Amino acid sequence: MSETAILPLALTVMLGPQILVGMLLIMRKDAIKSSLIYILSIVSTLMLTTFLYYKLIENTDLHNVSMGGRPFLKYVLILFFIILIIRSVINRNKITKPPKWMKGISSASLSEIFFIGFFLIAFMPTDVIVAFSVGNILNGESGNFWDALPFFGAVLLVSLFPLTIYFSLGRSKRAKYLENVNNWLNTHGYLINVVVMVFFIILML
Repeated sequence: MSETAILPLALTVMLGPQILVGMLLIMRKDAIKSSLIYILSIVSTLMLTTFLYYKLIENTDLHNVSMGGRPFLKYVLILFFIILIIRSVINRNKITKPPKWMKGISSASLSEIFFIGFFLIAFMPTDVIVAFSVGNILNGESGNFWDALPFFGAVLLVSLFPLTIYFSLGRSKRAKYLENVNNWLNTHGYLINVVVMVFFIILML
């Protein structure tokens, strides 16, 4: 898998509700345990969905379908990324606070936290498209599924960011830093998403 695509895709997977949930988890009494459960859910679900899309594309030979001599699937994915970019820009001012369902994170059970991670990766449009794109890249480069391990590793590193804050700061400083980071992600996080998606489109072209 192209190394230049790994970091942009990993950032796209984690930016948004995914990283915000991780930030909220480090304020729990069982911060380490709940964070590790969440990270396990994120990475394992991403590996599962990517594998399913990889096998789907491989078995249907979708990556070799062309229209007018151009790879059909690649341009469909580019179109979806353009739609996501437009959606991110249009909704940039609407994301001013975490969604209502996030308010229950502090009291959620470990099994609920696992399923939150699962649904955020398995059904979030951005992550579905990213996982599908990785499956397409692997097939296009005649690679096997395990060639995507650096990508999964990069997602793991990004998902560990909240725990890094947890171990680096005291509780009082952590709360203030958490508030600042969440505010910035809610108001400016879309910019990073737009940049990495544009970069990925350029790589695909």
